[in-house]
Amino acid sequence: MRLLRILLGLAAVGVVVAAFRDSRRQRWLRPATSGFEGDDDDRLPTALETEEPVLGYDGMDRDTLVDWLSEAELDRATLLRIHAYESANMARGSVLDTVDDLLG
Repeated sequence: MRLLRILLGLAAVGVVVAAFRDSRRQRWLRPATSGFEGDDDDRLPTALETEEPVLGYDGMDRDTLVDWLSEAELDRATLLRIHAYESANMARGSVLDTVDDLLG
């Protein structure tokens, strides 16, 4: 019975490690934060985004993404995350121009 408890404990530790470890990038997952220092909403995030800013972003091609951005009515913080992510990854000019236009 004691061996079973030890094995279950080790299995639980393994599950926790698997849940908080990004095996693809070989690093620990960080908690979600706003990505901004201070309360100034006009600043870009201090660290470049490495995760897609909205679910399904990486699955959209350039034209679909530009159409979606124009229709989605996203808030300023989301647009800033998209801008930082796009700049750090694909850097597609038409996507960045669309985000810049939406940011005003």
